[in-house]
Amino acid sequence: MIKHFNEDFEETYYEESCDNGLKVVIWHKKDYHTSSCLLGVPYGSLDLNQQDDKGNIISMPSGIAHFLEHKLFESDHSDVMEEFSKLGCNVNAFTSYEETCYYFDTSAQNIDKPLELLLDFVQSLNISEASVEKEKGIIDQELQMYLQMPDSRIVFESFKALYSKHPLRNDIGGNHDSVYATNKVQLEECYRLNYHPQNMYLVIATPLDPEHLFKVINENQKTKQFAKFVPLKRYVEKEEESVFKTNVHIKMDVEIPRVALGIKLKVNNDNINKLIKDDWILRMMLEAHFSSMNKDFQKWIDDKKISPLFYCDNENTKDHSLMLFVDETNDAKAFIDFINQQLSILKNKNIDKQSLDQLKHRYYGSVMRTFNKVENITIQHFRNMKNGLTIFDLLKIIESITVEDCYALYHSLNLDNQSLVIIDKNSEN
Repeated sequence: MIKHFNEDFEETYYEESCDNGLKVVIWHKKDYHTSSCLLGVPYGSLDLNQQDDKGNIISMPSGIAHFLEHKLFESDHSDVMEEFSKLGCNVNAFTSYEETCYYFDTSAQNIDKPLELLLDFVQSLNISEASVEKEKGIIDQELQMYLQMPDSRIVFESFKALYSKHPLRNDIGGNHDSVYATNKVQLEECYRLNYHPQNMYLVIATPLDPEHLFKVINENQKTKQFAKFVPLKRYVEKEEESVFKTNVHIKMDVEIPRVALGIKLKVNNDNINKLIKDDWILRMMLEAHFSSMNKDFQKWIDDKKISPLFYCDNENTKDHSLMLFVDETNDAKAFIDFINQQLSILKNKNIDKQSLDQLKHRYYGSVMRTFNKVENITIQHFRNMKNGLTIFDLLKIIESITVEDCYALYHSLNLDNQSLVIIDKNSEN
């Protein structure tokens, strides 16, 4: 195993790959008493269309990554949660836009058995037609629940308004029609193509001996056979720069209307370091201006320009980029006018060095606190690792940001492609 030691943080981790391509990273937290193990696949809801090296497009129903997580976690042959519980472990899984992860945490002094159990249940799909059909109703109920929650609904509807083709406009779990259109054959094909060891990452944070754990992992992998690996990449149809819909109005059971202003930004390049740096720049600029760091922020609330529930967010990735401003208000037009006014002011004044340094220190500290919890280490390392980075690389990117970088990026943005989503109260309310 290759040993990595960071002198600045006195952190040590080891990495190695099994013969079948499974990438293994073990953080050695020798003074800790708990272990966390995560088996991750860089396959999420945005990957419903994939392209092989010959240019062939493979399409799956929306939400299939989430459906597959359900079927793996709810094994047809055993109760996975009960098995982990007997071993003294807390186990769970999640699917996001970019990934699917399966993980457990435990204070056990020997994690050989739960580690092998994690590998075994994720690396084996055993499903029946009946169990797939049964799962559809469970997933559909979950989706309907989220559609009745205004706070999550307004974000979902904003993505749908901004994009006409990009898979971001689909819920992570899909929708009623896509869930019921998913079948056993598609799930098995999706699994075969994406759950190959060469496309998987095992990240462990533990006080236990790394060499021993890697031996356990390697022996486990030697007993398994996998089909030939077919490299795939996400395929996204070309989007128009303009938004799909400029206005969306929805009626729901709310006391005060929810309003969201979405701004669709152009994706400038696919260099991962530049994309991550730009994402952090936008995050810092928005927080410096649209939070209590701004001396005018409390006055905005007092003058009812915004409410205490106001928030903003941004995303900058290789295939989509956006900003989102959300609040509750009875005057949507006034809110939108105010946000655009402030965006114009921000363009003229930029971020000052004191605020930038304060935010860099804050985010730097936030990333550093990752080292204090084994479960945080595993997920953060996986997310950086699949981008070819480490946590230490991320810290360097944050530290490198300058006032000039912020000015240059913000002035390169076209903020005209906007959509407005309003969730209004029903007339009978």
